[in-house]
Amino acid sequence: MANTVKFPLFKGLGNEDSDQFWFIVRAIREAQGVTDDHIEKTTLVNALKDRALTRYIKYSNDNRNVVVADIQEALNREFSRPKSEAQSIVGFKEIAMQPGETPWELDQRLKYTIYEANMSLTDGQHHEWFVALLLPHLRSVLSQQKITTQAKALEISMRLHETLMQDPNLGIQQIHA
Repeated sequence: MANTVKFPLFKGLGNEDSDQFWFIVRAIREAQGVTDDHIEKTTLVNALKDRALTRYIKYSNDNRNVVVADIQEALNREFSRPKSEAQSIVGFKEIAMQPGETPWELDQRLKYTIYEANMSLTDGQHHEWFVALLLPHLRSVLSQQKITTQAKALEISMRLHETLMQDPNLGIQQIHA
C-alpha cells in the first residue's frame, strides 16, 4: 500500500510558521516509519517551494553530508517567525533569581528576555528590573544604596554574592557595615 499522506508545502515567504511545518513533517515521517535520511531529504525537497527551496539547495550544496536535522536547523534560523511581544513578555514572569545562581547569570537571562521581547530599556530601567529580580538578601542591600547604573549594580551584587558564598553565616547587618 502506497503512502498517500503528503507533506505540507513550505515557501518561506514570511506568513508561514516553520515550527508548525517541522512538527507536521516529523509526525508524517514517524507515521510512515521513514528512517532513511536520503528518503527523508527527497520527500522534503518536494515540500519546499520558492525561497525555502532556494535556501535548501544552497545549504545542501555548501554542506554535502547534511542530514535532515541540520536542514531543519538552518531553515528554522532563516524562516522562524519571531515570538510575539506578548509571548516574550510572559517570559518575564518566569525570571527570578534561583538559589545558587550568580547575579551575572540572572542578568544574562534578563538581557536575553529583553532581547526576545524586542524591548529597549534605558540603563536605569535595566538596573531597576535587575535589582527587583535579585534574591531578597541581595535586593535589600542594593536597594538601600544610591546606584544609578546597571554595571555598578551588577558589580556590587557579584561582590555581595561572592562574600555570602564564602561565609553563609554572615548577616545582613555585617554586609551593610
